Formats: sequence, structure tokens, C-alpha cells
Amino acid sequence: MLKPKTPAAWVAALAGVLAIAACPAPVRAETDAAVQEQIRILKQKIDELNKQVEDLAKKQQATAVAAAAAAAGPAKPAAPPAEPKFEGFLKGFYGTLDASIDYTTKGMNDMVAYGFASNGVNGGPPYVNTGPKGVPTPFGRVSWLAAMSSNGSNIGYRGTHKIGTSGVDFIYQVSTSLNLVAAPGLQNTWTKSSNTVQGAIGLGDTYIGLQQKDWGKLKFGELLMPYRTSTDRLNPFAGQLGDNSVVMGNTGGDNRVEFGTRMDHVVLYNSPTWQGVSFDAAYAFGQNPDPYNNLMPLGSPDCTGSNNPGSGNLFLNCDDGGFNWAFSADVKYETGPLYLTAAYELHSNVNRSSDGIGSNSPFYGVLPGATNGCTSPVNSPLLDCADFLAFAAEYPGAAAVSSPPYSVAYDVADEWAMKVGGQYRFDFGLTISAMWEEMHRNVPAVMQFQNERQRTGDWVALDYVFNGGDDRVAVGWAHAGATPGDPSGQHNFDPTKLGANQANMYTIAYWHKFDKQLTFYIDAADTANDGNAHYDIGAGTHAIKTDCHDATHTMFIDYSSAGPTTWGGCHPIGVSTGLNYKF
Repeated sequence: MLKPKTPAAWVAALAGVLAIAACPAPVRAETDAAVQEQIRILKQKIDELNKQVEDLAKKQQATAVAAAAAAAGPAKPAAPPAEPKFEGFLKGFYGTLDASIDYTTKGMNDMVAYGFASNGVNGGPPYVNTGPKGVPTPFGRVSWLAAMSSNGSNIGYRGTHKIGTSGVDFIYQVSTSLNLVAAPGLQNTWTKSSNTVQGAIGLGDTYIGLQQKDWGKLKFGELLMPYRTSTDRLNPFAGQLGDNSVVMGNTGGDNRVEFGTRMDHVVLYNSPTWQGVSFDAAYAFGQNPDPYNNLMPLGSPDCTGSNNPGSGNLFLNCDDGGFNWAFSADVKYETGPLYLTAAYELHSNVNRSSDGIGSNSPFYGVLPGATNGCTSPVNSPLLDCADFLAFAAEYPGAAAVSSPPYSVAYDVADEWAMKVGGQYRFDFGLTISAMWEEMHRNVPAVMQFQNERQRTGDWVALDYVFNGGDDRVAVGWAHAGATPGDPSGQHNFDPTKLGANQANMYTIAYWHKFDKQLTFYIDAADTANDGNAHYDIGAGTHAIKTDCHDATHTMFIDYSSAGPTTWGGCHPIGVSTGLNYKF
């Protein structure tokens, strides 16, 4: 086959023809018209040939490009421009900075201790309320007090590391809790002695783990349990006065949360979401060398169960809620504006020996042989008289105003909690949240008179967003149900009103967003306690707890109210305003 010449060759050849044709020659005039016609025809053919050559060249070029692409394989997408390393590093930081000014009252300035006597055999029932004892009244500043608080402030760093070509990522997070308004240090007060240092690295969700999109996440570290995280979204007041943790997850009405808290030594699994359904499960290793969990776990600075040494007004041990291992799980379902969840948590062998404080109370005379504490001719098998008498021999002054705790054989038992909750978001900005909870302590019937850890709880909240999302207002109500018993000697106790320890908390708050990160807020909370209840308005992540403790310094207390640090029936009220910044 003849191959056409290149366009340049065609042009050169035809240009020569044109040059020859254009040269002047002595010809007759009558032949000029014929020559000009030939030249015109020749030019037309040159143009046609040039067009054919150009088309042929384009086809040859396209064929060559296609052949090269086929040899090289499928085309790869262009790689995105590499992110500068420093900018990528900075994206791993996150945090919350929050500080408020609070004005609160414990609501017990004019309270007086109950007096009662026993008309029963061996100091047992029935009981007679002998009226106010008159003295002592609560000690210290228990009315309105101004304070500054740092609430839920933290700084952390998180990231992922792809493991080769496996499709599995190594994940990690390091967090620290901050106090923006005071120096970091140990959390020691007249009612507890904590070894946890605020502001230290690792105080917050801190873990390492693995993740893969098809099977979820596996984490190892210090983590919030699923019992808490499953209902976080139902609590618009997190970190503020009136946080629903004042009641929900709080078994005794103290200023701490026991179910759904952050725990040490946790293995946590987060599942993927299948058609709106997901679940989480966590196990916290016990690591406690004491079979009754009266010591701190190995590797932990404090007791389990949000129980700091000394918080039971006894020795610096873990007899006010310390437990061994814990298990927590939830299941969640979300579709559009609807969210539903159920959660369960179990604490193994919870030590409540400190609930025996005040066992020299006539109310505790229902126990056979305990008519006069451990000095009775026949000691009650429920009391830990051996340890108490040994302590009394060494510290007779302290023992004179204290009482023996209960035997661990009776006052160490499993505790569990379960709850169901839901939320619905309307298009016009209103969100409704509700939750119901039950808590249970597995003690024998002979100990039910002392059991304040078993009850139900309710929570309802309305949250309305308006002004294009810049403003928010919310109201909440929490209810703590009655318990089957009461420890009696630990607070201003009225034995004629057993079960009168219900409480209702009311919260209202307003938020204004200056931008996506900075928010101003003001909120108010009011907890109305029955005569034997002692719930606060600060439990949760609000740093300053306004509870029912007075400022009594005495470590040992008893039913005679010689120095009760907790006053049942208190009425805490507070207002708080502050700024919250997230990054």
C-alpha cells in the first residue's frame, strides 16, 4: 500500500508546481484564460489534499494514543494534593472550655435534727418522733453562696493509622480534664480524699484500639460506659446545674453518679449500624485484691463506683460503693427524627459496709442482739464488731461517736440498673426526650430495711431551637422514686417516714450561639427532697456540687446527730451562667 506523504511534503511539491506555473513566459493572450483556469483547478486540488492529510494525521495520532493507553492499563485518578503534615497534625486536637459563675443554696439553713425513740422490744419498732432536737443545726455556710466553676472542660488528641493494605485502622485518643478556674491538684475535701489529679493527661476518654467499617471498633482504656453514652443525647443540660445525672444513675442521692460513668481498665466494642440498629458492649476489669472490694483496684488511683476513699465517713477505704468488675451494654435504633435505646449495667459485689454508720441507732434495733451496738451481750452477726472493737481500743475518742459497720457477708452484693429511653425531633425545632430507669441491689431480706440503692427514676426534657439555630431553650424534670429502706444513721433521718425519700428536680436553661463554637448560657435548677432524701443539683460533670452536706469536720457520725454531714430534706436551688467554647 502507498503511504501518503506528510503534509509538509505535499505543500513543498505543490508549491514548486505553482512556482513554475507562475513564471512569466511569452505566450499568446488567447491562451492566458486557459492557463488561469488550470491554476485555479490545481489550487483547489491542493486544498482538498491538505484536508485529507490533516484528517489522516489526526486518526493516526488517536490510534497511537489508544494503543499506548491499552498497554499502560486502566487510567488512575489523579492523586489529591498532599496535605501539609503540620496542618494534618493540628486536626487531631479537640476540646471544650467551659467556666461559669454560680449562685446556689443548700436550702437547709434553718433545719433541725429529728428526734425519735423506740417503743419496741430491744429498741425495735414502733418508733415515736419526739420532735425537733433543736441542736445542732447544719454547720457552716449552707444558704446562698457565690462560686466559680469549670464544667466538663477538656483537651484531647485523636487520630487513626492505616495498617498496611488490610483495611483496618489503628485508632487512639488521649484526653485530659481541665479546671479553668483553679490550680490542678488532688480532690480532697472534708468528706472524701481522692488521689485523682485534675488536669493530668488521661483523665477523660483515653484509649487505643482497632476499627474496620464492616465490623466496627474495639477500644482498650479509660472510657465512658455504654449505659451513659446511649442516653447522652437525651440530656440537654450536660455539665450544667440540673444535669439529669443528679437522679438518673444515682442510687443513693449523693453528689456522684454510679451507673453510666467513666471507668478504668475497660474493653469496649462499638458495632456498625445495620439499617438504623447498632449496639455497644463494655467490660471493666476488677483488678481488686480484696474479695470484698474494700481496697482500691490495682492500677487505679481511686475506688470504683465513683467512690472516693473516705466518702462513707469511715476509714480511707472503698466501703461506700466499691465493686469488682462491671459489664455495660446498650442497643440503639435511629430512623429519621426518631431515636430509641435500651441499656443495662451490672456491678459485681458492691461493698456498702458504710451504710451501717449509725447502727447504734434505735432504728437498727430491729436486728436481733444489737440492742447496744457491739457492746451487747449477744452481738448481731450482721455487724462487723471485731474490726470495730479493735479500732475502738486504739481510738476510743473517735469510736465514742461512731458505730460499727455491717459485716461484708451481708453488705456486699451485686447491683444492676436498666433503662429505656427515646427522643423525637420535630421539623419546627422542638425535641422531646424521655427515659425510665430501674436500679436494684441484691441483698437478703434481713437487709432490705437498709436498702436505699433500689428504686425507679424518670426523666422528661423539652428542647426548642429557634432563630435559625442561634438560640435554644430547654426544660427538664427528673423524679427519684422511693426506696425499700434507708441507712438511717447517716443523715437527719425520720424513722416514722420510712420510704419518704423521693425527690423531684426541675431545670430550665437558655443558650445563645455567637458562632458555631462559642455559646453563652444561663440555667437554673431546683431539687425538692422528701424528708429522708438528699439529692443535689451538681452531680455529673458540673465541677461544683451543691449537695446536702454541711461543713461539719467530724469524720465519724451517728444517729444522734452529733455531727451529721448530710441532711435529709434539704432543698438545693441554684443559678449558673457561663461561656462554652468547643474546638
